[in-house]
Amino acid sequence: MKKLLSILLTVTLLISAGATIAMAEATAQDPVTIRISWWGDTARHEKYNAICDAFQQKYPWITVERETNTWADYWDKLATLTAGGNAPDVMGMHPQFVSDYAGRGTLADLQPFVDSGVIDVSKIDQSVLDGGTINGKLSMIAMGLTVQTIIVNKDLCDQVGVTIPAMGDSWTWQQFADLCVEFRQKALEKGIDSYFSNEATGYTTFQYLARSNGGDLYTKEGALGFTQADLVQWLNYWKTLRAQDAIPDAATTSESISLTMEQSPFVTGLVACAFIPVNQYWQYVKQLPDNQIVCEFMPTTDDGASGAFLEGAHWAMSANLDEAHQNAAALLLNFLANDEGAWQVMLLDQGVPANSDMAAYIEPLLTDANKVAIKFVQMVTPTIDRAYVYAPKGATSISTLYTDARESSAFETATPEEAAATFFEQANAVFAENK
Repeated sequence: MKKLLSILLTVTLLISAGATIAMAEATAQDPVTIRISWWGDTARHEKYNAICDAFQQKYPWITVERETNTWADYWDKLATLTAGGNAPDVMGMHPQFVSDYAGRGTLADLQPFVDSGVIDVSKIDQSVLDGGTINGKLSMIAMGLTVQTIIVNKDLCDQVGVTIPAMGDSWTWQQFADLCVEFRQKALEKGIDSYFSNEATGYTTFQYLARSNGGDLYTKEGALGFTQADLVQWLNYWKTLRAQDAIPDAATTSESISLTMEQSPFVTGLVACAFIPVNQYWQYVKQLPDNQIVCEFMPTTDDGASGAFLEGAHWAMSANLDEAHQNAAALLLNFLANDEGAWQVMLLDQGVPANSDMAAYIEPLLTDANKVAIKFVQMVTPTIDRAYVYAPKGATSISTLYTDARESSAFETATPEEAAATFFEQANAVFAENK
């Protein structure tokens, strides 16, 4: 296992030993309260609450108020808070949206805290740090890296009578669609009201098709990186499956987006698979301990082109802070990235640690499910043929426009062609406004 982890870190992070900088000694100060906000489910909330508790024990003059949300609700609330000048002091950040917040000057430049030694980045590879640098400023610190997977409840598939690929075997989007149809037909024949899959609603899931077709969500120049035909193909793909009753209807899909993990279609048995970052695999295994849950590759195009890419979990700090709150927030960022007290709780929940020492530290603590996740990342890594393209300013609006396009197609208020045309027209207007 140690060898596997070492190989993985070498391939994905290019970790170098680097020079160790001296950490600044934290001294007691006047009491200060800071706010932290993240997205996730109950299991992640429990982990971060435990980590915040450990941080407060180490720095007893700092109180950490916690704000939690599901993925979709998190970004809606963060946009509102930021617009009102009331952003959390420390906030979860994602490459899909970071340019919007950094571009508006709402994220603090973390480099001064690195230079002073309050935030130690000596065990994080420079290429990973560069990924958090927006417009020349270090805007976020990476915790871990992961890849997306499709988890499948093999026991439910066996009960229905369909065969799924073994972990590491490739399959195409057409084969995935065929399995959706076959699963639903056989399930109904056996009196089981389940589907193989729900519609993949995320913009970053569509990214896999865009990359398989040779594009991406965005170009390095800050424009859309896929064609209108790509989006029409994607919307038609799910429309066809919905018309065949091979996936749940549009209303069920829409309602499922904001559900917690415990309420999700996968955990409740409505569907046999789910699209997730593989670092969350252990959480679903925990939810369904009596079922065999298998990790599958994301499907490819018919010619075998993979859209795989590395995803990162990051933290950022609000720029709208006084010195006392900045210092406390920087200490929390450092704790999240580098402290054993944080990582013995976090393990792989945010992916393979970007800090090479923490990756080695958690290895003996990993469960079998964690080890499966590491193995899966190692299997996917060689299929990644190009780097992730960071979203430009305006990406939050673009993501909303994508949701609108997907829902208008799903609810049949527009054809896929009409929805895609509207999306492109409005997205290009957003880019023009943000130049």
